[in-house]
Amino acid sequence: MSTKKKKEIKIRSGIPPSILFLIITFVLIVGISLLAPVLFPVDLGATNLRARLMAPSFVDPSSPYLFGTDSVGRDLSVRILYATRMTVKIAFTGMVFALVIGTVLGILAGMCGGKVDLFVTFLSDARQSIPNTFIGIFCACFFGGGEGMIILVIALTGWSAYTKLMRSQILQLKEAKYIECSRAMGASGLRIALEHILPNMASLLIVRATMSLSSYILLESSLSYLGLGIQPPQTSLGVLISEGRDYLTNQWWLAIIPSIIMIFLIMQVSLLGDWVRDKLDPKLKNRS
Repeated sequence: MSTKKKKEIKIRSGIPPSILFLIITFVLIVGISLLAPVLFPVDLGATNLRARLMAPSFVDPSSPYLFGTDSVGRDLSVRILYATRMTVKIAFTGMVFALVIGTVLGILAGMCGGKVDLFVTFLSDARQSIPNTFIGIFCACFFGGGEGMIILVIALTGWSAYTKLMRSQILQLKEAKYIECSRAMGASGLRIALEHILPNMASLLIVRATMSLSSYILLESSLSYLGLGIQPPQTSLGVLISEGRDYLTNQWWLAIIPSIIMIFLIMQVSLLGDWVRDKLDPKLKNRS
């Protein structure tokens, strides 16, 4: 009976219990981190040297700090909330910019063809031949570290995937009968792209964006860990891991806890991306 009930719940809701758990935990983590300035209005640059390197409460029950304090006495749990907020905000904003740039260029390449297609394809291939870390180092040297720089890096490294996806799908769709009818009725290329191409491509773009979000989170954390991204007193998960690496012997929680949060966040986004792909990808739908 329990197995039948689980199947009935899955059929009615359309969401497996494991995916529902991931969605709830992801919304809680992101929601609380986004509300961190409201829930915990603290100065990230403030220090308390009397409380430096205190153990977390699960190691020392007498400690008033859930995850302990860092080398200058700042509450690690509060800093993790601010760090998660920064990492998620940068990854999501960069994803939106990459999606918009890649979609526009993909539409231009697919609809215009000819020299425009060759030029956009050349730019896309050239971008994918350059490592993401090198682009991050290059941008950091010219623009310095910071939130805007990492968003720029994510946009510069992510647009080509959306461009190739849009171009390949447009080359298939623009020969369809309904698009030829629209063209024969005098519809412009822009109108065809907005009314026919984008609605048919929306699900694939959502799948690609969701699958790419975890790599953007990892890219931001990597650049910040190397000192090329977020600069103190601002913080991100990469910054916390970088600050805690010098204390792994005695105060391991300073680096391990932010690492666990980052791994859990990336795992959530990746698994949710897989589920969204299974639900929205028309090829997988037809196969099932």
